[in-house]
Amino acid sequence: RMLSKEYRLVKRGSFAYVRSHGNKFSDRYLTFVTLRGRCKRIGFVVSNKVGKAVRRNLVKRRMRGIVREALPSIRGGQMIFIARAGAGITELAYPELRSRMLALMAKAGVLREENA
Repeated sequence: RMLSKEYRLVKRGSFAYVRSHGNKFSDRYLTFVTLRGRCKRIGFVVSNKVGKAVRRNLVKRRMRGIVREALPSIRGGQMIFIARAGAGITELAYPELRSRMLALMAKAGVLREENA
């Protein structure tokens, strides 16, 4: 199943606004940008440097699945996950990617305490 439409950040202007006004949190493989707010919208960016379309889409699908799973425990706001190029994101197994994404969300304070 996909991340439902109401939770997707899709417009270029929205991405640009969140990137310029949001708080950034990073690790070796990912960057997480968050901007507090009432509505809950999440976007995903995977650079062309990560690989060809099939590989980039795989990374995006995995990230979407992880966010969909964690959605009930995520506070409101606009968020972007950026897969860093050249950092071996494509070699990252699903459980490792999941733990890194949840750790970044916890560090940013967007996860509710009961599931963090």
